[in-house]
Amino acid sequence: MDGLGFVGANLSFRGRIENPNATPISVVRVDYSLEVEGLRAAQGVIANSLAIPAAGPDGAMGLGVVELPVQLRFAAVPGVAKVLAASGEAAYALGGTVTFLTPAGEVRVPMAQTGRLVVPRAPTFHVERVLLRSASPREVRLEMRLDVRNPNAFAIPPGRLGCGLLLSHREVVRADAEIPEVAGGGTGRVVVPIRISVLKAGKAAARLLLPFSSLDVSVKGEAVFGGVPVPLDLATSILPGR
Repeated sequence: MDGLGFVGANLSFRGRIENPNATPISVVRVDYSLEVEGLRAAQGVIANSLAIPAAGPDGAMGLGVVELPVQLRFAAVPGVAKVLAASGEAAYALGGTVTFLTPAGEVRVPMAQTGRLVVPRAPTFHVERVLLRSASPREVRLEMRLDVRNPNAFAIPPGRLGCGLLLSHREVVRADAEIPEVAGGGTGRVVVPIRISVLKAGKAAARLLLPFSSLDVSVKGEAVFGGVPVPLDLATSILPGR
C-alpha cells in the first residue's frame, strides 16, 4: 500500500506464477478485480507479455512474477460507508484470470486471494449545541455548532455538509455548510446558521415560539469529503440563546 489517504490509496499485488511444464510458456493477459467488504472497488488489465521459463530437470518450477497495480478510489465504491465502518481494516478479495500462450493455444487459469487491508476510518460528528437566536411568527433562527473529529493519522480534505433538522420526527428545515480540512487526529468546528420559515414548517416549528428550557431534535444527512459520503445521524437539543 502506497500513500493511504481518506479519498483512496495505491495498492500493488504481487502474483507468483509457477510453470511445472518442460516447455516455457508466456503470460499474454491478466484480468483482475478487487472487492472490499464485498463491494466492487477496482479492476484492471495487464496486456504485457511475460515469459515463464520451463521447469528444471530436477523438477524445480519455472517461476515468474506479475505485479497487479490497483488504484483504489473510495468515492467510486458503491456503499463505501460500509468500508469506512470497518474500524481501520477491511476484508478484500482479489480475483481474475491469467491467460497463458502455450503450444496448444491460449489457456485461462483463474486466480483468487483474500486478506485484509488498511482503510480510513470515518470521521465522527458531535453537535455541541443548537442555540435559539431569535424567533418571530414568521421565522426562527438557530445556530448549530458541529464538531468533526478525524480519527486518522492523515488529514481529511475539506467537505460539505447537507442535513435536515427533525423536530417531533418531522423535518422542519434543511441546512448546508462547508467543512474545513481536518488535520490528522484533530477536530474541526463548523457553525451552521439555520433559518426556519414558520409558515412552511407548520406546527413543529411553532413549538419554538413557546417558552422552553430545551427541545430534543435529530440531525440527519450526509457529509461528503473528496467525493466520499459519510452518513450523519445525531441527537441533540435546542437551547434558548444566551
